[in-house]
This record gives sequence, structure tokens and C-alpha cells, in this order.
Amino acid sequence: MPSTLLLFARRKVRTISSIPLSALLLLGCLVLAMSASNAAGLKPIPGQGKYVRSVSPGVLGIWLGDREVAEYRFGEDVPKPYLYPVLGPDGEPMTQDAPADHVHHHSLFFSHDEVNGHHFWLEGRGSSPIRHEEFLGIYDQKERPGFISVNAWMAGDKPLLRDTRSIRFIPLENGEYLIDISLELSAVDENVTIGSTKEAGLPGLRVAPELRVSAGGRMVNSEGKVNEKECWGKRAKWVDYTGPRADGSWVGIAFMAHPSNRPYAPGWHARDYGLLAANYTNWDKPVTLEPRQKRGWTLRSRLYIHRGKTEEAKVAEQFERYSKE
Repeated sequence: MPSTLLLFARRKVRTISSIPLSALLLLGCLVLAMSASNAAGLKPIPGQGKYVRSVSPGVLGIWLGDREVAEYRFGEDVPKPYLYPVLGPDGEPMTQDAPADHVHHHSLFFSHDEVNGHHFWLEGRGSSPIRHEEFLGIYDQKERPGFISVNAWMAGDKPLLRDTRSIRFIPLENGEYLIDISLELSAVDENVTIGSTKEAGLPGLRVAPELRVSAGGRMVNSEGKVNEKECWGKRAKWVDYTGPRADGSWVGIAFMAHPSNRPYAPGWHARDYGLLAANYTNWDKPVTLEPRQKRGWTLRSRLYIHRGKTEEAKVAEQFERYSKE
């Protein structure tokens, strides 16, 4: 089986003379429907792979072995594509989607509130959406399942910015795993300035309610700082957000920023109520992208979904390995 699940399957074609008239009429309707979809800019969605497959309209499921670990939501009904749920080593959710206090926080998401005066962080009146355009690749692999997608940051009815995001899942032992993310942002038709604001996450993360510092959890960063009072706005290579389950066991998500990112290290929008986001512009200069650039602004991240507290999970050692990749 090829490592990439193709979006179209090749099939043998019989001669027209052997096909009943009713079948030809049905085929004609299907061709017209597909042409209309292509004219509207719609792209085919993945089929039924073993490790990456469509589980419902606009939802892509990711499996590690026989265990589903995450779902990617990209349909027209969502304001921005995101991963939810992200399941822990114990099978329970590690993230929260659209909590009542911040309904624009969507589990594991990509967003920024100052892009040429357009606002992609909040939702509703005065905000702008991010729309899924297509999947460039679906990796139906046992060891590194995932996908590459293209998404349009909309300014009215036209894309202002596009991102190409690669998201891959890497199994570890004892139900733990990694999520590797590469995000490339590119201007479309005009210069785009990604401005200074704390309301940004490239990506952003909202942890499950029981993991919050305010509910008994704990944040630790690469510099040994603890919780919002010491971590918010501070530069760090990584931040680990951990907390207890109902049975007393601890789990966590270590959010790592790759050393190739610029600027580096990022400041962190790190809140006791459950938000954790790498921020590359609020404590640094705005980033301006030109449509003529051969390459866009690329940011790499790794999330380590682990058991135990920061020290038990050896987060620092995981980061050292990542930093050399």
C-alpha cells in the first residue's frame, strides 16, 4: 500500500457501448456536479484509509494503531480549521473546544488577531474566518499518519493570506505520542503585516478543564518558571501544561517551539485558566510578508502528549531530541 492515500482512485473504464443509457445519464449528472464543485473552489476530501480517514462530513480522523487519537475539523461550519478532540494516553480528552469563557478557543487551533487590520482570533461580528481549501497530501501511514492542508485567511470574499500546514502524529510507548506541526504563512496579492498582539496562537492550545492550573494543574517552562505568574509573556523553548485526572493520575501536553523558528524563542500567552499559545509578534516586531517571496514564514512546533508530571515525562530530553531534527 502506498504511504500517501490518493484522493482519487483509478478504476477500469468500459467502452460506452457496454454501459446502459441510465448509467450514462447518472454519470453525466455526476460530472456536472463535480464541475460545479471545482468551479466553486471545492476540493475532494479523503476517503477511507486505515490510519487517516473521513469519519463524517468535514471531519478527518487520525489513528495510531487501532486507537483514534484526534479529529481534524475543517468543514464550512467551523470558523477556522482545528483539531478536536486530542486524546491522551488514557483515552480521555486533553483539550477543550469552545469553552464558555472563550468560545473562540478551539482545542488545538491556528489564529492571529492583527493581520492587515483583519481579526482572526475572535469570532462573530467584525471577525474574519479561516477557510479550508484543499488537502495536498494524506499520509495513511502506521508510524507517521497525518496530512498537509491549505487554508485561506479571508478578507471579505478574497484570501489575504494562505497557510500550508503539515500535521503528523508519531507514536511512542505506553500510549504517548507526538504531534509534529509545520506552518507556512504566505501573502496572496499584497503585502501582509502580522501585527503585535497577545491574541495570537501559531498554534494555540486550550487544555481540558481538569488540567487547568486553576483546577489543580501546573505549567512549567524550559527556564524553570511555574504557572501564569511566571510564564506569561516570558520567552521559553517549551511549556508543559499538566494536570490530574479524576483517578489521581497526571497527564500533560508539552508544547515545544523549534529553534529554527524566527524570532526565537517565542513569548507565551500562558494562562492559568487553560490557554497556552506560542506568540511570535507581541514581544517582538510585526512580521511582513510579500507575495513575491519564494518562501513564506515557517514555524515548526511539536506537542508531546504524555503521562506523568514534567519531570517524570522527561520533557527537557524530548525537546533536546526535537531541537536536533
